[in-house]
Amino acid sequence: MSKEAKEKTGTKEWAGDNVNIQIGCENGCRYCYARDNAVRRFKYCRPNEWNEPRINHSKVDKSYGYFPDGVMFPSTHDITPKNLSECLVVINRLLDAGNKVLIVSKPRWSCITVICESIKVNFPNFWQNKVTFRFTTGSTSDAVLKFWEPNAPGFTERWACLKYAYEAGFDTSVSCEPYLDAHPEYVYAATESLVTDKIWVGILRDFDNRVVMDSVTFSEKAVYVRPLKALQNPMFVKTIYNNMKELPKIEWKDSIREVLNLEKN
Repeated sequence: MSKEAKEKTGTKEWAGDNVNIQIGCENGCRYCYARDNAVRRFKYCRPNEWNEPRINHSKVDKSYGYFPDGVMFPSTHDITPKNLSECLVVINRLLDAGNKVLIVSKPRWSCITVICESIKVNFPNFWQNKVTFRFTTGSTSDAVLKFWEPNAPGFTERWACLKYAYEAGFDTSVSCEPYLDAHPEYVYAATESLVTDKIWVGILRDFDNRVVMDSVTFSEKAVYVRPLKALQNPMFVKTIYNNMKELPKIEWKDSIREVLNLEKN
């Protein structure tokens, strides 16, 4: 592997470029890196504005060219019923340009079923080599997901979307980054049979800056926040790695490779 390939991190591990069409996201994830960047680093919006997304229609209407190393869509927001129409336009434009498209989402049934069927109708001789779905879930526990991602779907809905895309013939993968409890192996076990590609596992970086603690109760801190922070400890990360490293579809995100000083496979 070349030195350049080894150095790819973040979204660049998944695709050479990424496309987004809005500032903000309805999911309200407490750990969101995109929210942290938009609010704290770049001042694109105020904290109370992040959960009320603003679509940039110029990014919906533009003509997209060819991305030789593939394109990830989206990377800083999700696909929801409120932006589904605009997302379909962008996906079609990216495919029209001949791109390989990685569609990333905490998937909603009402969106993924429509996206799958739309792609198959619009690109009947093309889609099987060009589209991969990567669905994100950091836990199989609905209670854990509800705390960390309050407006996102539960695990059963995400699993159903994965099954739908898999059975529709699409390439599929899963991201368990960040893992949200002590059992990323549960995510692996629940999804492996529906994954054609890889199951990625990673940790929550920059915990103190990224995690939003608004309205978190003392009990929630004890049940969800403090345990997850403890799970970022290198000793625990190494335990996860040792327990899962032989699994055939496992892939470690750069966040874990850095902690354990690993090279990418």
